Amino acid sequence: MRVLVAAIEEGSIQAASRQLNIAQPALSRRIIDLEAMLGCDLLVRGGRGVTPTQAGLALYRDALNIIEAVAEAGQRAQRLGLDQVREIRLGLVQTARKYGFIREALSAFNANHPEAGVAFTRTGSRDLAAAIRDNQLDATLLYELHLSSPRLAERLVHKERYVLAAHPSHRLAVRGAASLSDLAGEPIVCVLRNDIVGDHNPLIQQLRQHGLEPVVGQWASNPEEMIDLVMVSGGICVTPASTIQSTPTDQLIFRALPEFASELELRIGWVNPPATPTMASFVLHLNGAIDRHQAALTKRPPEWCVLDGVNLLRATD
Repeated sequence: MRVLVAAIEEGSIQAASRQLNIAQPALSRRIIDLEAMLGCDLLVRGGRGVTPTQAGLALYRDALNIIEAVAEAGQRAQRLGLDQVREIRLGLVQTARKYGFIREALSAFNANHPEAGVAFTRTGSRDLAAAIRDNQLDATLLYELHLSSPRLAERLVHKERYVLAAHPSHRLAVRGAASLSDLAGEPIVCVLRNDIVGDHNPLIQQLRQHGLEPVVGQWASNPEEMIDLVMVSGGICVTPASTIQSTPTDQLIFRALPEFASELELRIGWVNPPATPTMASFVLHLNGAIDRHQAALTKRPPEWCVLDGVNLLRATD
């Protein structure tokens, strides 16, 4: 397949042999053997090179998909092979890099168990919840969801408010708290929730309950793409407050939304009791880091956690 693809893309047997580092007679023989096996001509040979026949062009298109599928299969096997030698399987929501307690817990665990290793799965909360229920994960972060299983434990990490994020060129990119009425009629960038059946976007529903009928100007496939679209389009979005942490200074203007009381819950879930002593140690490190995270929110929250006089994160149920 690779030989045929190279011959068609290069337009000559000679150029294909150079690209693949295969002797020209051997490459020609492989294509002739393939034609004999299929019982049809795949290439038209001429003085200026080769061109595909109709059959050759059809096989070329299929070959591209086959080669890609083989590469992906190899990558999956490599990834699973790496995961097999790692003792902890941890699920991460797509914005997990924003939270210091995860880095703290992993750093302490790796220092105490350098031989163990952690395999990461990064996707949406619903897929992560399904994975830990199916015993494909040992622990996972989750937004919005409860695990509700007797073999799984969970705890609240914190509750997080939403803020308005505006491109500096937007008319709403001013300092100070924003009112929901300021957003009336303004197109916003919003995440399209493919993980939810039907037309039910929790954020849009919550905005409606607070008296705002959102106008969606752009749909994004995930929170990171939403922020990218706001930056590129010069627009606005309503986003979890922790976005402030992962956004370079002055690239977006953030404003509190005091009237919008809805909160996003971040939880951690794990298999209980842990299956191994190493996993039990990991759970201890994780809960210790969360304890310190929650104590900081209560006693002396980080500067970014208070915006326009509004506390953006809290650690109580």
